[in-house]
Amino acid sequence: MKIEITPVIVVPDMSPLIHLAAAGQLRLLNAFGRVMVMDIVAYEASGDPTRPWAIQVGTWLNQGQVPGSNHAVEVVKTEIGEAYRLARQTDPSFRIRDADERAIRDWLVDTLPALGGPALVIYEDKRMPKLIQREKLSEMVVLATTRAMLTFAEQRGLIPSAEVVWKDIVTRALSASPSRDVRLVQPTGKP
Repeated sequence: MKIEITPVIVVPDMSPLIHLAAAGQLRLLNAFGRVMVMDIVAYEASGDPTRPWAIQVGTWLNQGQVPGSNHAVEVVKTEIGEAYRLARQTDPSFRIRDADERAIRDWLVDTLPALGGPALVIYEDKRMPKLIQREKLSEMVVLATTRAMLTFAEQRGLIPSAEVVWKDIVTRALSASPSRDVRLVQPTGKP
């Protein structure tokens, strides 16, 4: 399995951020393009410092937003993210179902055509491919699970072994499934 296009941007969902933080591999995202993290994803992954790996994700996000950072990260403001932030001020237990996936989808629909290039979306939620296909974004988006992204990193010589890093993630991150598929959905090249 090889990624057949060069993404302009990389858009991770929350679970991949947590999983990569668990293995100390968040920097890998920058190797694939400009990293864009939706605000709702940033809130969910780093907003509660008592959650596993939240501090590491928050530190990476903050360092990535410093001008001149070698591992630049842009946190993108979204309508869903702002609504979530305001609701959490009133009720800290407030949740919006599928909010991060919907924010990613909405941002891609609104922004990706203007960026002029393909995006690599790293996800774990099985609903993500359907959301992308429903919006007819599948011609401009490569979808990859964290495990598939690790395979690409190995192919590019960024890590010695995708399997070793994945086993490290499974050991450290309770949300990582040892049997998680290595899934890749690439553009077909058809208009």
